[in-house]
Order: sequence, then structure tokens, then C-alpha cells
Amino acid sequence: MLPSQASLIRLAAVLAFTASASLAQEAAPAHPACAPLADTSIPTNSTVEAKVMGIDSSKLKPGKEIWLKVAHGVIYQGCTLEPDSAVYGHVLSASGGKSAPSSDLSLSFDRADCSGHDKQPFKLRVIAVVGPPDAKHNMHEEMPTKVAGGARQISDAVVGTNALDMELNPGGPPHTVHPGIVVGVPNLKLEPTAGPECSDKLTSTSSKIQLAPGSELILALTETR
Repeated sequence: MLPSQASLIRLAAVLAFTASASLAQEAAPAHPACAPLADTSIPTNSTVEAKVMGIDSSKLKPGKEIWLKVAHGVIYQGCTLEPDSAVYGHVLSASGGKSAPSSDLSLSFDRADCSGHDKQPFKLRVIAVVGPPDAKHNMHEEMPTKVAGGARQISDAVVGTNALDMELNPGGPPHTVHPGIVVGVPNLKLEPTAGPECSDKLTSTSSKIQLAPGSELILALTETR
């Protein structure tokens, strides 16, 4: 028996829909991969030391805004960060709890109180975590460091090498930070760009991630908008 005209019309419609869906699938752009930072060494004087007032992942939820204070001034092209100015981030993901065997926290820092411009769009990447030391360390000069385009300009001041400096990039060049390094916080791992939307991901084998007051996140400039 020959197929009816209605059957042929339905078949043609199905084939047309399938072809259209296939073409749309091929045309859809793939999500760009997050650029890894693990193989780079970033000069400490082009980074931002951000002081933590206290972070507890069990009290954070996606969308929550957090802010940190800048420990030492840094001058970027288009943004001067004064000492005690604020950098702002938000939580992309958080998991863990009392009975959880592990926990994670993904953060994205994308605004800063640049001199004269509060909450200016300014993308900073978390590249290191430093726990609260017994004696306060200084990675930077007391005066703001001049930075242009994310790279340090030559200045007369030179940071002296200390124990923390060597821990921030073991075996690497002095006065640099190896992205993903964690100093003084047991059971904690940092993976820059590994979180949702290329955010920076902290994971722990503890039930929650806690950073005590006096801890620092070391941030690096990746882009401005």
C-alpha cells in the first residue's frame, strides 16, 4: 500500500525538524575552556594581598557577596588600589556541612574600590591562599607598587626574600607566586579557574572551609572591563 499524502507530509515535517536541529547544534558555539594558570609564575609585586576578616563556607551560598581589604597599595593601569580599599567577589558554589566528608567554595572577584571609583569592574583571580602567620609578613613595599597592564614596572624598591617568599613558589624564581599555592592552611587545595564560570575553586577534606582572620587571599589581575 502506498503511503497517504498526510503520512508523507508528516514524514517531511519530521525530517525537516531533524535537519534543522542538527544544523543548530553544529552552529552553536562551544563554551570556551578556562585558561589554566598553573604553569605561570606571577611577580608578587603585581599581585594584591587581600586580608580576610573570616570565611566559613558553611555560612555562604551561591550569589553571596564577600569583600576583602587590600593590605598594600598597588597601582594598575586604570585602577589605583589604596591600602585598606576593598575588593569584592561573590560565591559561585559552596558545599559541605557537619557530616560532609569534604567541602568546596568557588569565588569570583570582579569589582574593586579603585581610587575615586567605588566598585569599579576589575577582574582579579585568586592565585594563592596564606594562613594567619605568627609574625606578620610583608610581601610588598609599604608604598604602592607601580603596575602597568598587569606587569610590574621597574622601581627602586626591591622586596627582600623571606620564608614566605620562598614558600609561595617553591623551586621557582624569587619574588613570584605559583598559582594554586596554599601556605599554612591544612587540607586545603586551590584550583584557579576550575570552578563554575571559570571561578577559582577551594576544596578541603574537612567538612567546611574556614579561613581565620589574618589569613590572606593573593589576587592577580587577569582582565579589566
